[in-house]
Amino acid sequence: MSNAESIIFNSDSLEFRGSLSRTSWIQSFSDNGKIVFKYNYDDYNFDKAIIDLLKERNFIHSSKHLDKIHEELSADDMSVDVNQINNIVKTCYETNDHIGNLYHKFIKECVQPIMDDQIYFQKTPTFRFSFPRSIGMTKRDYHNDIMLGHPPEEINVWIPFTNSSESKSFVILPLDKSLYLLKKFDFNLQSLHQAIWKDDKIKQFCDDNTEIVTLDKGEFLVFDSRCLHAAILNESDFTRVSMDIRIIRLNEYNKLPFTYIGTGRRKSKFIPNDYYHQNVI
Repeated sequence: MSNAESIIFNSDSLEFRGSLSRTSWIQSFSDNGKIVFKYNYDDYNFDKAIIDLLKERNFIHSSKHLDKIHEELSADDMSVDVNQINNIVKTCYETNDHIGNLYHKFIKECVQPIMDDQIYFQKTPTFRFSFPRSIGMTKRDYHNDIMLGHPPEEINVWIPFTNSSESKSFVILPLDKSLYLLKKFDFNLQSLHQAIWKDDKIKQFCDDNTEIVTLDKGEFLVFDSRCLHAAILNESDFTRVSMDIRIIRLNEYNKLPFTYIGTGRRKSKFIPNDYYHQNVI
């Protein structure tokens, strides 16, 4: 997530610019930079694990279905800050052993097998909770993780735990359109970010060309980290819950020209035992 005042990573390094214009692993399978995979949802049962965590932390008490937890939550806990983050997302920055075990099982059994290499993976996944008509949501948050300091070689993985469609999802700009904007701004991420927030024509280009991600439980999306994407206002009567993960193939990690450091509050280093888990899978 980003906002108009976010610190945006940029580099004049030839290696960095080359990584933004390269042909990625995903492009060998999909020109639009995204692929949908299926898995057996019942083997993981993230639903109950997340509900149990929120009960342990006294956010909810009787909810049985993730898409209805907003009925128990306070307005303050569902409102988002300038980075489009709410209190429920924040509490899941640290999970528990049960969710950690499910997460590692999912990475090992569902994500790594689709790669042709070992991978480093995000040490703690990011859980997202999009509540009906959340106060503070913007319709202008087009970004990619590279703007926030992530390596361009990363791969994004997005897993919904509730049905995602229409306003209960997010939008993504296909890779060809994302690369068009990157090239238009000469691969200067700061300039592109400012244009998204200040230039209505650029914002309209994104609005006109993005696609709503529509997945069922038991499906997950893998997409190129250069693809611009944005959360959208949830105008349904259901909560959308999802998990996003960043991974990087070992071969590409070993070729990174320098250590990438996040631009956010935590200044995470994208190295093993910091942002990434210490071991490859």
